[in-house]
Amino acid sequence: MVRRPPRFSPPACQPLLSRETRRATGVYYTPPEIVRLIVDLTLDSGLERGPLRLLDPACGAGEVLVEPYGRLRARLCTSMSRISITGVDIDSFAVAAARSRLKAMDREFPATNIVAGDALDADLLPPRSFDVILGNPPYVNIRQLAKSLPRKRIEQLRQQFRTARGNFDLYVLFIERAIELLAPGGRCGLIIPNKWTTLDYARLCRELLLERTTIEHVVDFSSARAFAASVYPHVLVFRKEPAAAHHLVQFRDYKRKSCCRIDQRSLSPAAIHLVPALDVESRVTTQPLGQVATLACGTAGYSAQRIARRLIDRNQAEAVSGERLAEFITSGNIDRYRIRLGSVRYLNRDYIRPRLQLNIPELTDAKRRLFTAPKIVIAGMSRRLEAAWDDRGLALGVQVFAASEFSLDPFYLLALLNSKLLSYLFATRYAAKRLSGGYLAINKGQLARLPIRTISARSGDDARRDRRLRELATTWNASHEAEIDQLIYRLYHLSNDEIARVEAHFGGVRATAA
Repeated sequence: MVRRPPRFSPPACQPLLSRETRRATGVYYTPPEIVRLIVDLTLDSGLERGPLRLLDPACGAGEVLVEPYGRLRARLCTSMSRISITGVDIDSFAVAAARSRLKAMDREFPATNIVAGDALDADLLPPRSFDVILGNPPYVNIRQLAKSLPRKRIEQLRQQFRTARGNFDLYVLFIERAIELLAPGGRCGLIIPNKWTTLDYARLCRELLLERTTIEHVVDFSSARAFAASVYPHVLVFRKEPAAAHHLVQFRDYKRKSCCRIDQRSLSPAAIHLVPALDVESRVTTQPLGQVATLACGTAGYSAQRIARRLIDRNQAEAVSGERLAEFITSGNIDRYRIRLGSVRYLNRDYIRPRLQLNIPELTDAKRRLFTAPKIVIAGMSRRLEAAWDDRGLALGVQVFAASEFSLDPFYLLALLNSKLLSYLFATRYAAKRLSGGYLAINKGQLARLPIRTISARSGDDARRDRRLRELATTWNASHEAEIDQLIYRLYHLSNDEIARVEAHFGGVRATAA
């Protein structure tokens, strides 16, 4: 059964920005359930210290200020609570909404505490002046920023911020600014895209966090569809002081109460993997998929339109019966172990079992050989790896990949590519590349790096598993799936705990290799 993502409540107040404006300015309204979690993790443990200086540097309509202000008023005197809260936002309409909401809670709340301005401006807020920073900073990459900000301002940001390098995103500057604005020992809780953990532009941000802060919590909302847009967020909570030896970062998925703990000193700025790394390469002999088979793309993107104009529907095929024709498939025709020939939607047009003429000048000789040869075809748009054997000589659309010219048995490779383990490795190693709806953004380079277990012995347990996998993949039906996965777990020497982790990723029950 597919687990439905939890439903989140809409924010109580949303400024009336168009979808285009929200996208251009990186505004994603925070559901109240996430606000409460951020406040729980960041603020509550500091309330007993007495007066606090609290900032939301991109406060919008005040969603992340209302919750802590209510808690501060309940635990501290009202006058002390009033001076604790500061909000900043570049949208004057949102600032007015935030002031109105806080005054609805307390008529004496000072409107001057909520400021229309840019929190990234070095002159607006003094360094080391806040005990707690909470918020949902804007997510806007430099290419989008360049459309709305003068070049001079972008250059100022590059000079001001260590993290403003390469194709940076605005939220990494807000993380750096939060570290600057926090008093020593102060705590910060932000909701940011999960891309902060792995993408190249965020490397300096990761370096700064690992050098100067203690990362306390990371909560993954990637599977929860917290925002309507295709943003996969993390809640990040850190304290402004270098991590103690053996400090453990607590990481969990929002849907699960249990968390895993990872020694912060083991994390690298190159990429932060917040689940224990499943390093199969160090325990068994593997080769990258790109070294045991030749990988190729189907139709190249630049020729997609020209190829589409050459497609022939089934009812037109008789008119060109003397030509060499190949049936044409896209990613949607590929399931695990099976190709469903039939209707195809390609470049916004529907086709009925389309064919492609192979003698057209748009195809190179290499592409004709690929299309007519036996091969493994791999869907480029799916929620897990899906591969099937093609012995018909099919023509392939954009976002379909092919493996051919094998140095290992192709049906052995087919079993591995369709296994839970390789889908898990792909999904966790390239988590930041996910698309809307949980789809994997598959490309040839990523496929080429998948670790393929190689077996040199002709006898023994692994050799018998190899032969059995080939047999099961050749005659596959759904009843074979559990056995295939178990054989592959054993081939890669997974522990029972690791198997349980892979199974849990797919919503399965605990399975063991014992």
